[in-house]
Amino acid sequence: MSPGGSGPEQLEEIFEYRFTRLDPVMGDHIDPPSVAVYETLLTKGADGKPRPGLAAAWTVSDDGMSWRLRLRDGARFHSGAICDAHLVVEALELCRWADGLPRQVWYWDPVDSVRAVDDRTVEFRLLFPCARLPVLLWGTHTAIVNPRTWRQLGSEFGAVTADGTGAYRLVEYSADSVIVELAGISTALALAGRPRRIRWRSMPDEAERVASLEEPEVSAVRAVPLSRVTPDDPIWRFDTQAENSQFYLALNFDAGFGDRGLRRALEAFIDREELADEALEGRGDARRSPIPVADEFADSYVDSSDRALSHAEARAELARLGFTPDDDGIAQRDGWRLEFECVTQNTDPFRSLAAVVERQLLRAGVRIHFTFHEPFADFYRAVEAGPPAFLSKWLWPDAMEAVMGFSRSDCIEPGGGNWQHANTPAVDETYDRFLRAEANDARAASALAQRAFMAEMPYLPLCSPTETLAVRRDVLGFGLEPRTLYPSYEQVTFAGGSTGLMMGAT
Repeated sequence: MSPGGSGPEQLEEIFEYRFTRLDPVMGDHIDPPSVAVYETLLTKGADGKPRPGLAAAWTVSDDGMSWRLRLRDGARFHSGAICDAHLVVEALELCRWADGLPRQVWYWDPVDSVRAVDDRTVEFRLLFPCARLPVLLWGTHTAIVNPRTWRQLGSEFGAVTADGTGAYRLVEYSADSVIVELAGISTALALAGRPRRIRWRSMPDEAERVASLEEPEVSAVRAVPLSRVTPDDPIWRFDTQAENSQFYLALNFDAGFGDRGLRRALEAFIDREELADEALEGRGDARRSPIPVADEFADSYVDSSDRALSHAEARAELARLGFTPDDDGIAQRDGWRLEFECVTQNTDPFRSLAAVVERQLLRAGVRIHFTFHEPFADFYRAVEAGPPAFLSKWLWPDAMEAVMGFSRSDCIEPGGGNWQHANTPAVDETYDRFLRAEANDARAASALAQRAFMAEMPYLPLCSPTETLAVRRDVLGFGLEPRTLYPSYEQVTFAGGSTGLMMGAT
């Protein structure tokens, strides 16, 4: 218990990856601690509607070209600096340009300018009316940092210290463990019985995560295998839901895969049901679709006119393109063999998926040599080197924005996520229509974009996993939330008072 005996001390959560530094601007990944340390201007409600975040209120002009957001009174960074509109704008510009990119980051595309109207008001001026601007404003990659601290610390920001406005401040960081504690500005949360400290431990090995369920100090465990989920467990509550993410195979257009017919022929040999059964314990989303079943626009796409080719049609297409079997059965054309490297992440799910994809494409006369890289920095550097292919997964609160960012032609790095150097203008046009669609037209615009994606194949979608979270039954107000990256930590309490534990740094 706390020295005064008045409340819980620590929530301890097991995470399936090693941690990257807590930097929304330049960090390699967004991990759960960032959700506790930083705030976004808006938050995403369970109904998909915007809710107050760092901004307490907002208005939209009649023509939809201006959004004004009023900051919460009394907001301060953990360093004690007042969080005013001028610093928020400076922080947003860091996120928008990633501190020096020649093109603004792709999810900022509707925005023309951002300015401080006064000390408490931030205005976004748009290039066109965009009903989906809140997707930008609640995105974790636009979380608000103190830009002055960010510039002062450089690459040490998010490791030595992290200066946000969230309920918790960073105490200790390493790739294996992160500890935060209630910030001085969060007295109300402490009085309400919230955990005074949260510790996350990295545990990439699945067997170790299962074993951690026996550790009395552990409060929650992410990515528990479905085979371990037992609804009547007396100690643990197991949350499961379709994850708003997607595994995909990206083929580098610059490595010979720019031909639409070739991509469609190879896609015909991807058996998504087999992938889900063997690599995802039979509990993944195996639909042939650009976006996962968890997303709000999932049911607006119907696999019809852009159906997959049969194996016979695919082999005929490969023959039309001039490919014939080599002596060992590998398809070749004028000395170019469909045998190539594919980089992916060195984790259990990716290794399982890679083994199945390798076997499936060998049926088409394609031999893939997988190389495995640690997430996330090592893997990203390997992808940026331009290999012929890579197997990856995006995890994003809003699937349409993820698909657009990781496939549209004008989002080739830097400034975007199109590492496969895709060039599909017909798809880009439908994305623009989606961004410009009024709210009541968004579903039709999404359906059009998804059909164009599947017809042109900027990358090959594979399957989407089911996410799991084990939470001790005495931990209240904490669990999986639909179409979000990670749960919020501000509503957590403990049944019966304190955990009685104090772990980690002091």
